Amino acid sequence: MLSTSKKNRSFSEYIGAIHIHSTFSDGSGKVPQILEAADGANLDFLVLTDHNTLKAKEEGWEGWHGDQLLVVGEEVSNRGGDCLAIGTSRSVDAEQPLGAIIEDIVSQRGLAFLAHPHGVYRPLFRKRDHSWGDWAVSSYTGLELWSYMFDWASGFRYFRGYRDYRDPGAQIKGPFDQTLRKWDQLCKTTRVVCIGGVDAHARRIPLLPFVVFPYQDLFQTVRTHVLTREPFNRSFSNDHSLLIQAMGEGHCFISYDLIQDATGAWFGSADGRLVMGDEAEFSAAVELSAEVPAEAEIRILRDGHQVELHAGKQIGFRANSPGVYRMEAKIHDKPWIFTNPIYLRSRA
Repeated sequence: MLSTSKKNRSFSEYIGAIHIHSTFSDGSGKVPQILEAADGANLDFLVLTDHNTLKAKEEGWEGWHGDQLLVVGEEVSNRGGDCLAIGTSRSVDAEQPLGAIIEDIVSQRGLAFLAHPHGVYRPLFRKRDHSWGDWAVSSYTGLELWSYMFDWASGFRYFRGYRDYRDPGAQIKGPFDQTLRKWDQLCKTTRVVCIGGVDAHARRIPLLPFVVFPYQDLFQTVRTHVLTREPFNRSFSNDHSLLIQAMGEGHCFISYDLIQDATGAWFGSADGRLVMGDEAEFSAAVELSAEVPAEAEIRILRDGHQVELHAGKQIGFRANSPGVYRMEAKIHDKPWIFTNPIYLRSRA
């Protein structure tokens, strides 16, 4: 589903689902089934992240399959926290300290995203904590800002479990406030890329007559739109490199596409010189521009604080001071789009 930004024709947009588990770890679907589901959801790429294994890569699944580009990464699962390793060539030892895990990923020129960094939920009495355990660690690429499954699980209760499983969208609230605040704090000093994840398993639960969160359903929810500097040419090495580079630079945004396809959304400078993810030295006021493909409530934030609000499809803002600027959008009070920031840094 190739599209070109209205504001800068040098970027091409691709839609993907990130954080997916198959039968190589604790998912119920084999890779061909997952690819079929991706085709049904009109995805351009998907990132498989089985726990502590690159078996799918070793068996030759990584590459183009019809219209889907399959990238095989892994979820490095450690007692102290989980990290999505994307673009690595060998599996990462999950028994290392968290800092060493990040160093290992970076040494392979891969991307390291902290998975569900505040992933805590309490379905009954016992708290389940899958959050990131060491914020002193640095050098990671970014955060899984919005995890669909942990968003849903945060409101799940066993006493209404059947209803919650049958109508999961009723519980979706958006990224955790704690994660948003942490992200804004981190971005003040360094680039921290946000992505969205589905954490797809498509589990079969005894006594339930349906698959819980089928792959195709999840692939239409929280998706990551990536803006590449060149269009894909169907060469895996070329397209994989373009995708990894764009994600590493933060040239991407998250959207909850189940309520509205966000293809074509844009946040950058009005002159097209800066796009979401870019960093620049602040020397004079910068005109920022945001566009969305449907009527929405659009917010511009600076260092996590709202500086502009507008209802419509477009919004402009004059950045008169240094700061980290990003855009959010809601539809009918439902969270929809979260872009990566534009970093306007003070002179050293």
